[in-house]
Amino acid sequence: MDIVEHQGRVEALAEDILTDRQLAIDYDRKRQENREALRRLREQEKQTKPTSRLATSAVNMGDFFIVVPTSKAVSMVDGAQKELEGAIDEVQQRLRKKVQLLGELEGNERMANTARSMGLKS
Repeated sequence: MDIVEHQGRVEALAEDILTDRQLAIDYDRKRQENREALRRLREQEKQTKPTSRLATSAVNMGDFFIVVPTSKAVSMVDGAQKELEGAIDEVQQRLRKKVQLLGELEGNERMANTARSMGLKS
């Protein structure tokens, strides 16, 4: 492999790593927003009677809002939270593999060993 090809591969991998890191940050922000929403919904659920008209919540579903019982809103947000956590775990696993590969390509044994020690499962 010539130097230009090798450098191109290293830079493409580094760009993928930066993209995945940004994706992980975006997912984490969304997860934090979901945590806040869950906390507020649960507080609302405690403060209202189940038969009350106030026991409903408006949920954003893309381009529109729908009104659902607060307990249903909690379960919807909780389900989205679990999916988001799975996506975050997946991105972190990809990042570990890419960082390890980048370390090997750059000849940086310390970076490759760090990625391995972070729990990378091959």
